[in-house]
Amino acid sequence: MRTRAQTAEPQLIEEASRFLRRSDVAFVFHFIAFIMYARVWVWHTTPAALALPGSSGFGWFFRYLTFWSYTLQLLQLSLCILARISKNRKRKYALGRAADRLSCAAFGLANTVTAMFYAVENSTQGLVEGGKNDRPWWLAASVHSLNSGVAWIDLIIVEERSFSGKSRHLALVLAVSYALWLLVVRQYYGKFPYPVLNKLPFPMGYCAFMSVGIALVAISFELGKFVKLSLLQKQDPGSSINGRGREKVQKQS
Repeated sequence: MRTRAQTAEPQLIEEASRFLRRSDVAFVFHFIAFIMYARVWVWHTTPAALALPGSSGFGWFFRYLTFWSYTLQLLQLSLCILARISKNRKRKYALGRAADRLSCAAFGLANTVTAMFYAVENSTQGLVEGGKNDRPWWLAASVHSLNSGVAWIDLIIVEERSFSGKSRHLALVLAVSYALWLLVVRQYYGKFPYPVLNKLPFPMGYCAFMSVGIALVAISFELGKFVKLSLLQKQDPGSSINGRGREKVQKQS
């Protein structure tokens, strides 16, 4: 008769093989996304970007949440690649953990950027960035649409995304930090970077707008956590988002 360990062995081998296949796919995706993100980011340092309002003045393009979030995603993709290619086990674990936390936090920010940009842009006739400037056709799609697309694909193909409490705290800290940063920008730049904010009464309009933005970050994060848990449970009904459920199933096999 076959023991439980012998019965479970093929299942464990299949899970390990599936994980390695998904890991390879994730690496290719992260590498391609990194090249795209790096190209768009570096473009902002070229003379072609001088026509944009963020190219001059206090804070540079970091006055905008879009650029904050985009830079964080670029850093996240870098960590994902480094974690994948690192040969040192301790460094690989540390990089993987940092990549997970930043990926989950950036998920909330990226989706908030997309939602708020199109909501405000369509309801105020272009009061997000102050009208239509001379910019490449691909720029708006890259920083306002593909950003959230990359976040969603990462969620789907990377099995280790935990959406832990620490990731949630990081997302909220980043959101609140940007809200406070806007006050610094207003002080030294003379106005908010967003025309829609300058048209709202200060400070109540600012507080209301920032509250909506921070709430969207929290909601987006929880949506990502819910979807990730649903995907894990679909693959393995005994799984939980932190992996404990899967460990329990394996021990019982």
